[in-house]
Amino acid sequence: CLATLIIMLVGDTYTLINYVSFINYLCYGVTIMGLIVLRWKKPKIYRPIKVNLLIPITYLAFWAFLLIFSFYSEPVVCGVGLIIMLTGVPVFFLGVYWRNKPKCVNRLIESLTCWGQKLCFVVYPQGGGAEEE
Repeated sequence: CLATLIIMLVGDTYTLINYVSFINYLCYGVTIMGLIVLRWKKPKIYRPIKVNLLIPITYLAFWAFLLIFSFYSEPVVCGVGLIIMLTGVPVFFLGVYWRNKPKCVNRLIESLTCWGQKLCFVVYPQGGGAEEE
């Protein structure tokens, strides 16, 4: 989010849309690859919706073409998009992967979470989490 704000202040909106669209298509392709890997490695798990594997494989073929064409036609935009996406790696390691954090780091993360929830109006009511229907 911080990187996006900096880019919005420095660059134009068209370039920002190109960065984000490249990241979106990259994530879509990785998601479809995950579907194929799960179908191959865990064929017996329950799936509410099961599709023929020809559909995701066809999608991946078109996806690979579009991604390679994007890299060929605009390598700088794709590279910056990858850098923007990789800015989340340190956040993942600090917030999720690092299990035995000091109390001061936990308090900081909790206060940032609370501040973000209040800013975006997504705070659950106090006392029980999400309400049951």
